[in-house]
Amino acid sequence: MSKSEGPKAARLALAMCVGVAPVVGQAGEAGTAGFLSLRLGASGRAAGMGDAYVSLAEDATAAYWNPAGLASVTGTSFTLMHHEWLETVRVETASLAHRTQVGTFGLHFSGMYLDEIERFTSATSLPEGHFNVYEIAVSGAFGRRIFEVWDVGVAVKGLVSKADDIGANGWAVDAGARYRTKVPGLTFAAAGQNIGPELTFIQESFLLPATARAGANYQRSFPQLHGGATIAGDLVLPTDGDSHLHFGAEYVHRDFASVRLGYKANYDSQRYTFGVGLSKSGYRFDYAFAEVRNDLGTGHKFAFSIDL
Repeated sequence: MSKSEGPKAARLALAMCVGVAPVVGQAGEAGTAGFLSLRLGASGRAAGMGDAYVSLAEDATAAYWNPAGLASVTGTSFTLMHHEWLETVRVETASLAHRTQVGTFGLHFSGMYLDEIERFTSATSLPEGHFNVYEIAVSGAFGRRIFEVWDVGVAVKGLVSKADDIGANGWAVDAGARYRTKVPGLTFAAAGQNIGPELTFIQESFLLPATARAGANYQRSFPQLHGGATIAGDLVLPTDGDSHLHFGAEYVHRDFASVRLGYKANYDSQRYTFGVGLSKSGYRFDYAFAEVRNDLGTGHKFAFSIDL
């Protein structure tokens, strides 16, 4: 890492792990909460659609977005995703869901890490070594269909955050519901994410990035075009900042090729997203690009999914 990259990485480490308000405000408009990797998403399809996904998630990644969506999994679903974010931040996620007679069980793993950061403990031009920063979250989730038109779900996650030799452990809970209306293709949903106690680094405590999401999507097929379209919108209400609106659209041709667009409103550094996908015989590859302004870099997500 160059000298010019060192201060930026250090600021990002502080933002991700300690939750210093002025720094985080530039890196993601997240106010005063810490453990911000919990807000970085878990689906290439969702990222391409502006993360307007609380009502659309119905594969393994529903364990992250809205555990109620797991009820729509008909067999076994698996997704791996790699996320390049803000030049020095990497995120890896893995999601698994399997349907049983009592409902669908899901597992979700996310790990955020930064490039190595140079350690300076005195006024010198030479670093005394390097240190790492990472955050890990592991969730167990369950979703079930009730009353034919309702899905409900819950997830419990364990959290580990580490910066050099300083760390914090904690837990959080997600809960959600989906409602399929009598209008064909129209679904409403809501979820509460990251609800749990504060985490503490040494003697400094910070809130988890608790968030409420409510949204809807409408899907319609176009047989004459051999395809189908989806539009979706989410209202996102973080406990540590202003509300946000997310919008997304997708067109799928012959159940094979997909193109996606998204827009995020009321963010200082985020706005437009774009994505593409290819799907064949239960296998799917997705790519998404996210605009990040204020000289912070860009976001790229690559995901591979299997539905059996």
